Amino acid sequence: MSAGEIAALVSAATAVVGLLLAVFGVPLLGGSSPGRPVGGGAAAVSDAPATPRASPSLPLPSGWRPVAAPRLRASFALPDDWTQDRDSAIQSNWSSPDEEHVMSLKRDSSYGPTPKDAVAGQLEWYRDTSESSMADLKAATHPTRQNGKEALLLEIDYHYADRPEVRKRLEVFVAGKAGQVYQLLFDTVATPERLAAQKRLLATARARLLIDTSVQGR
Repeated sequence: MSAGEIAALVSAATAVVGLLLAVFGVPLLGGSSPGRPVGGGAAAVSDAPATPRASPSLPLPSGWRPVAAPRLRASFALPDDWTQDRDSAIQSNWSSPDEEHVMSLKRDSSYGPTPKDAVAGQLEWYRDTSESSMADLKAATHPTRQNGKEALLLEIDYHYADRPEVRKRLEVFVAGKAGQVYQLLFDTVATPERLAAQKRLLATARARLLIDTSVQGR
């Protein structure tokens, strides 16, 4: 076969491949092109990480709304029908309509500037039943990440001293600026349905939590 015939065959093959790509969107190699769907369908979505970097641009589930907390130098998100129970310079508390779930965001330096310090101090207070009304605490801490930083997840099983039902508290501690530590907390009675809802609530809230909002960029 002459060089001219080989060139003609290569040219024809290139034209066929180009036609296939134009019609079917088939990539030259296996797998999809970065940022592009295969075959004209919806782009494949990989499993989200357990602790995605918080961002105000992340889409919220239907029925959620963004919430600004200027005094805490933070913003977060909650279901539309939750109501605020407390609003202070260091803490914002919210409850679901049926009062089955409680959320709190706190910004404080009382126990020290690191998540480890804050967990230790908060646990000491929790274990003082006369102060916290909490009894029979079983606590565990897990390393995690929040807002791109090393953080701690505190998991507590307990009951209130005057009530028999076991409760579950999940609380994320992450250091902010100026020696402050943020605490994002969700608390509920420990039934299977409520615990499953609690995990979803915490995951969505963590993805939308922004800290040090009034001092970002400094």
